[in-house]
Amino acid sequence: MSINYVIISTFRKIFNTRSQEIVDVYLEMFNCLQAKQTIAIRKRKFLNQFSVSLINNAVCQIFVVNAMTELESCCTDV
Repeated sequence: MSINYVIISTFRKIFNTRSQEIVDVYLEMFNCLQAKQTIAIRKRKFLNQFSVSLINNAVCQIFVVNAMTELESCCTDV
């Protein structure tokens, strides 16, 4: 079971509907993104902050290659 299913089911219960079209309208109206999109946005934000902290943090410098690779792949996925 995915998180998107939980979100959609919750909206269906809140608005007492079984129509996917109505749920989609409400999701858009409330600016509720899919879980995949939300995770990608947060991951990009974290990796950007991580790359900025490389200047002052020796531990972060060890993982710079992995972080940059993840950041590039994250940007192309969504």
